[in-house]
Amino acid sequence: MRRLLAVLLAVLFAALAAGCATAPAGGPARGAAPGYLGGATLDVPNADALRRRIWVPGLDEGYVPQGLASAPGGVLYVSAYRPMPDLKANGGPCRVFRVDAASGAVTGRFDVPPGACTHAGGLVLVGPGRLLLADTRRLFLIDLARALASGGTEGAARTLKLGGALRGAYAAFDGRDPWIGTWTREPGAARMYRLPASLFDTLDGQTISEAQALESLPVPLEAQGAAFDREGGLWLSASNGRWARLYRLDRQGQVRAGYPMVPGLEGLAVDEAGRLWSLSESGARKYLHWAARFPFVFQIDTARLRAAP
Repeated sequence: MRRLLAVLLAVLFAALAAGCATAPAGGPARGAAPGYLGGATLDVPNADALRRRIWVPGLDEGYVPQGLASAPGGVLYVSAYRPMPDLKANGGPCRVFRVDAASGAVTGRFDVPPGACTHAGGLVLVGPGRLLLADTRRLFLIDLARALASGGTEGAARTLKLGGALRGAYAAFDGRDPWIGTWTREPGAARMYRLPASLFDTLDGQTISEAQALESLPVPLEAQGAAFDREGGLWLSASNGRWARLYRLDRQGQVRAGYPMVPGLEGLAVDEAGRLWSLSESGARKYLHWAARFPFVFQIDTARLRAAP
């Protein structure tokens, strides 16, 4: 009997341990949960590496999160679009939310003029008070103070139109120059491009192409987000509705490691303490048909990441 009891207890403890290993370790989610979602999918790949979670803002209004940026003082910015005329659309009005990372509260927001922005795929801080928003065919360099004060980017942004091979699916900043990248399933076409920040001064309102790029790097297919860490290493996300990978690349664009993540993985950001953050569009109204529902901004403990078997 004692032996049987010991076996049962061992099985019970193993099951409990397995359950804990699949639940994100950051405690309850912060911010406002959407009214339409009964619950989130917590059993996601590398859940043990996902720490603080914040509900993505704008979910009840139908917004789909895309880009993520970090600013000093524990501030996060989330870019999103609202599919129009219905959820089948892949574009619509764009909005940027300012979020307090500690509480998850939305502390500000501003909109981009309708038609000028349709997807808001990338977001990154490129200097004090200067936010780069990357849309598929246009870049916006935004004066944050003015945009937040007015609730819009009119008179608060300079723009560049993207031609040739350039696409603004996501954005990153290496400490000196901004980068933008192309989302594609076509081998050979997936690349990131480093652009001179001075282009906004010399070519405001004009069209640029890859000819103006200072360099480019090959990246994995279906890339959705990128961020440089303190050591200059490049993190890159790639995903769709069924799978996602978080990649670690070297400065030549070679993949050094890959980790399975929650489907719908999008923007990446590194905060002032050097911590990596990301977000997922799974669980947004547009993607409720996906198996995973994890509509959070979340911190990633990179030391806990585990590669696929």
